[in-house]
Amino acid sequence: MAEKIKTLIKCENIAPIDSLDREIKSGTLKLGIFANNGSGKTFVSRLFRLSENQTNLELDKDFNSPTDKLISFGKNSAKFSFSVIDKQGNIKDDFEINLRRGQVPNIPETKYLYHTFNQDYVEENIRALGYEKDSEIEGFILGKTNIDLKDDEDRLKNIEEEDTTLSAQIKSEIESYLNTNINSIQNIKRLTEYRKLNFENVFASIDKDAVPVAKSFEELLDDYNKIKSVPENLPDITKINRLNLDFEQLNKIKDNCLKSYSLSSLADDFKTKIKEKQPFIEAGMALLENLEVCPFCEQSIEQDAISLIDNYTKYLNDTEAQTIKIFNAYKSSIEDTIELVKKIEAFNTKRIIEFNNYKTKYIPSSAKEVLVEIEIQDILNYLQQVIDIIENKLINISKGVDFEETLLEEIEKKQSLLNSAIDLNNKAISTINGKKNRINDENKNTRKLLCHSAFNKLVETHRTNCRNIVKLRKGYKKLNEEIKKKKEQQKVSKKDKVGETIKTVLNYFFSDKYTLDSETFRLKFKTNILEKNQARNVLSEGEKNIVAFAYYIGDTHLKINNEDDYQNIFFVIDDPISSMDFTHVYTLSGVIRDLDKIVDKLTRVKFLMFTHNNDFMRVLTSNNILDKRLLLKEGKLVDFNNNLTVPYINHLFDIYNIAEKDREANHTTANSIRHIIETLTKFDKIDTSRESIAEYIRENIPTDTRAYTLINDLSHGGWRSEQAPITDEDYKEICTTIISHIENEYKGQIDYCKKICY
Repeated sequence: MAEKIKTLIKCENIAPIDSLDREIKSGTLKLGIFANNGSGKTFVSRLFRLSENQTNLELDKDFNSPTDKLISFGKNSAKFSFSVIDKQGNIKDDFEINLRRGQVPNIPETKYLYHTFNQDYVEENIRALGYEKDSEIEGFILGKTNIDLKDDEDRLKNIEEEDTTLSAQIKSEIESYLNTNINSIQNIKRLTEYRKLNFENVFASIDKDAVPVAKSFEELLDDYNKIKSVPENLPDITKINRLNLDFEQLNKIKDNCLKSYSLSSLADDFKTKIKEKQPFIEAGMALLENLEVCPFCEQSIEQDAISLIDNYTKYLNDTEAQTIKIFNAYKSSIEDTIELVKKIEAFNTKRIIEFNNYKTKYIPSSAKEVLVEIEIQDILNYLQQVIDIIENKLINISKGVDFEETLLEEIEKKQSLLNSAIDLNNKAISTINGKKNRINDENKNTRKLLCHSAFNKLVETHRTNCRNIVKLRKGYKKLNEEIKKKKEQQKVSKKDKVGETIKTVLNYFFSDKYTLDSETFRLKFKTNILEKNQARNVLSEGEKNIVAFAYYIGDTHLKINNEDDYQNIFFVIDDPISSMDFTHVYTLSGVIRDLDKIVDKLTRVKFLMFTHNNDFMRVLTSNNILDKRLLLKEGKLVDFNNNLTVPYINHLFDIYNIAEKDREANHTTANSIRHIIETLTKFDKIDTSRESIAEYIRENIPTDTRAYTLINDLSHGGWRSEQAPITDEDYKEICTTIISHIENEYKGQIDYCKKICY
């Protein structure tokens, strides 16, 4: 097991602390002590401040010592000791302060330089000066040695020269590449992308992703040359017509195929002959109308011929002939549609050839776009099925012919698929036509891509050398900072360090709202230096405490005479967050965490933090700012349980100790009772209003005892001048009743109290 630092604190008759003797083991000296008001934490901080011996102690006119207030009532002497033993067993500090009433104590020498922040510090150093900083700061902080910086400065100069040489080489190579590959391209220098082809942008991009470019530089250059070769007045590619079938007619064909039509009474062999050449006969009949002589053979039309013509006429005017004529027309229409579909396919094939020619020769950005072949065989087959049904109907129109409902559905579906393919092709045709008609844009985009490709090439080519420059510049910066620090180590003004540190802390809280003027050491509100005594009226109470804390951190340097002294600084901080907004509590916690950055010579931060604020303790705990957490209560220093950051638990301990341990009630007991009752009320009934605390008491506390009335009164803040004082017995009865109720309802809470309280 790793060794721990041992810290020993002893108090005897120090105000409310009768006897405290605690050894603390921790990994670092970052200690936090949580303590309620009245527990003695401020008295302990005063003893540390006493060890700083900042003021001359003397008896007053009544022969009272200024340290008498640190001694417990009824006692004439007190003792305080503090020691630290490191992990190797070395004593880092060990001092003891003995106090006697009416005497000025001897203040021992300490190895650590204690720096205490409490209300005494604020009163004496901050409030008394109207929250202005005393600018009368003299003296210097001495560095360890007088350092010869010639070798470091020579190395710095060599790094700078190497950086300059390597940068010039890269710039020259970039210029050569541009002259060889880019600059001859017409109008390319006008592009914003071209203006990025320089050393600064290449250098800034060595750790960034490459600019997305799909093609190589050579491929893009080939594209550029294709675009330049586009002929003037190159015609658009013609779009493909969609197929629009007449589904109204198709549905009529379907319906008519299902019908039964009457047949002519003429002989079947006669009708068969007519059907075979019905169009021819109809044409001839039109010529013979009202003629007595045949227009072809010029013979008179005999009675037999007239009789035959009458039969022709009779048949042609019959329903059967008219029906056959309609179905033949249907057949012809479907045959025409089949031819149209074939023509669309052929037209589409020609457009594919034309499209491929354009994109290959002129529009390289469309290289990945294709026109699709259209599939017509299925729709041709379905249309042929319609023709077959019509021909079957023509064989005997008196019978209905089956025409499946799904046939037209399939034809419609195939037409939709065909038109979808045509639409996609037309969209691609529109795109390539648009690019052709805006060839200047195509040309410009390709030149931009050439610049992007060239940029990627330059970054890749010079990445190694650029990274070497980065290393050189980092080395330069580091060495330059080291030189500055070494120069500072020789002799540093305390006033400068105090001002610099105060400004750093103020910046944590206020950014540029408040800072410190380096010359006058007065606060500045934005750009305005506050007048004398103006800070007292301008600052809020919370801001005053922030300013006081900033001055306190700045004053660290006043304790330093040489650089080694920084390692002996030990901060003692008593409740620095008074009147602060909670956002500032977080900020102050950050300042504590960053003490070694704010006071840059600190290597191991040491502090003892006192607070009575649950939330502040929670923030310090949850952010691992503290290494060891302790609780000061009733004169004992015990390990701090994180549950104590919940106010309810703390109040419950107080009530339990009065009820079960015969501890005396104090001025906070009524507040503890009220807090517990409010918490139980809200826990039991989440939507219960504060005004219903009495209802909770009435429902849960026996009404046959005086405790009911007392609890109800105290939980509502009752204390009136006409009341008789509540006695210790009254408080014990109240506390006992509350503890009994909680034990019945939430036994685990009381079990926890029994475990922790002693």
